[in-house]
Amino acid sequence: MRIETGLDTALSPIGLGCARIGSFNNPRSMAESRALVERALEIGITALDTSNIYGQGDSERTIGAVLRGKRDKAFVVTKTGRGFSAKMRALRPLKPLLRPLLAARRKQGGAGGGNAVTARREESMRFDWSPSSFAGSLDASLRRLRTDYVDGFLLHSPPASVAADPAAGAALAALKQAGKVRHFGVSCDDAEGLSAALTMEGLTLLQLPWEVIIGMRDTDAAIIRERGHIVFAREVIRTQPGVTAVDAVRNAVQHPLVSNALVGTTSIAHLEALSAAAPAGHAA
Repeated sequence: MRIETGLDTALSPIGLGCARIGSFNNPRSMAESRALVERALEIGITALDTSNIYGQGDSERTIGAVLRGKRDKAFVVTKTGRGFSAKMRALRPLKPLLRPLLAARRKQGGAGGGNAVTARREESMRFDWSPSSFAGSLDASLRRLRTDYVDGFLLHSPPASVAADPAAGAALAALKQAGKVRHFGVSCDDAEGLSAALTMEGLTLLQLPWEVIIGMRDTDAAIIRERGHIVFAREVIRTQPGVTAVDAVRNAVQHPLVSNALVGTTSIAHLEALSAAAPAGHAA
């Protein structure tokens, strides 16, 4: 079933998680990643989930390149609150050289490789939850995405105290009022974060791990149903061990609270197979 959002673009039941586009851990070339996004749109997947930090901004740049001249074909969600140190930003121009070397090490079974880069990335992560930072972060994302608005803008896994801060909600609401954001909300990591997010005035969009969705408190579920919040489910395959990937996605799509199930594959063939869980090009 497609969710109508009051916008030109309907939200497909399956979305493409774009966290690995441009990542050191992704063996696919940027041309292959671009082809993946293009194929997603061709088979009716309109939801593209990214963040300012994914691929040091290259995830957003790739989406922006694909959507040039067809922005209305996608429901684009990006995030704020996280960033990289100057050291990690300095590595970005070296990625065309480093990524093939890391891919070769993985093929040879070498230790470290992309995982070592990921570990250093996590160590170098910085956080800025100040409401005054949201506008600048969004503007930078809009430039990379080559657009003047995003369909969804989320705080990226903030502490519960940040999600519950009225100033954070007010800053996000101001961006919506300015026409730069259609929906805003929180990407939560746990039940505490969800409960805090539900206190945010004007929130219409949530991104939740599958484990949080199936373990949700009845009171929080009732609020989501009553308010009609859009819910993106993530980690739907990894957290359903013993279930085929297609069935895992189907379970998420069929959940009554889920508007969209994100799949983070880098393979076009895998994406096409997963789309069978809920044909994105057909309304139900």
